[in-house]
Amino acid sequence: MANKIILIIGYPASGKTVAARSYVDQGYYRLNRDEIGGKLDDLVNHLENLYKNDGTTNFVMDNTYSTRQSRKSVIRWARDNNFEIECHWIDLDIGDALYNAVQRMINSYGKMLSPDQIKKCKDLGVYPPVAIYKIRKSFEEPSVEEGFSKIVKVPFKRKLDKSIYSNKAIVLDYDGTLRKTKSGERYPKTPNDVEVLPNRTETLKRYLEEGCLLLGASNQSFISKKVMTEEQAIECFEKTNDLLGVKIDYKFCPHPAYPQICYCRKPMPGMAVEFIEKYKLDPSKCVMVGDSKTDKTFASRSGFQFSKPDDFFNDS
Repeated sequence: MANKIILIIGYPASGKTVAARSYVDQGYYRLNRDEIGGKLDDLVNHLENLYKNDGTTNFVMDNTYSTRQSRKSVIRWARDNNFEIECHWIDLDIGDALYNAVQRMINSYGKMLSPDQIKKCKDLGVYPPVAIYKIRKSFEEPSVEEGFSKIVKVPFKRKLDKSIYSNKAIVLDYDGTLRKTKSGERYPKTPNDVEVLPNRTETLKRYLEEGCLLLGASNQSFISKKVMTEEQAIECFEKTNDLLGVKIDYKFCPHPAYPQICYCRKPMPGMAVEFIEKYKLDPSKCVMVGDSKTDKTFASRSGFQFSKPDDFFNDS
């Protein structure tokens, strides 16, 4: 093989490591700052030593490399040492990166991590959502004018084994979708304030009979504001389910809307990924029912169809 560097770039949790391993299998030497430590520019010293002292002539490098400045030193070294340098750009939506980050947590730790747990695991390939958004904001698309011999744009596609991930579900927001309050408050703080909306029970029972799982995903920011406790929120969810007369496995996010410190608050896809992995759902067979733009974005990032409550419960 000719002297070559494959520079794999993209958001955190975009699949760069998997892509790099395919080149390692072909005989490339992998250099990654997260494993070696130090700064990105320090990797040039490793290139120099491996090439001059060990005769290594093929490298794959897979950090974010989100800006022209971050890529500059590697490109210069490649040019000065007569190496081809290809940029393989994993192009994906921010929603896919967020989804992948949660899936990686669940695969590694068996659960979605809390904000405090994410901080403790920051050196183990776990990124807070703000890190992914920061990369998106600073990202500069690669160009041959930088010095690349070739740029390969690699479209990202989620992979789920449909023989395993085959179940279908209705995923439901609670407030404004399944229930309202007797008091007129936005969220119920006590079970006695819960009132279910019309036609909910009949519609949901119909979907149960058709083999759909019923799942709930709710933001409960009142908890972070100390207006209510998690225990009170659970009591209200249980009361809602009792009034509906159906079993709904629900999850809720107790964290504040801002700053974005967790993956569980919609429109983050965290609760959806947990459900997909727990119940082996086929996202294309799932419908998210919610009353807000946040619910619609949550559905899109999760691979779910979306329906507004009035449409879903009136058409069913």
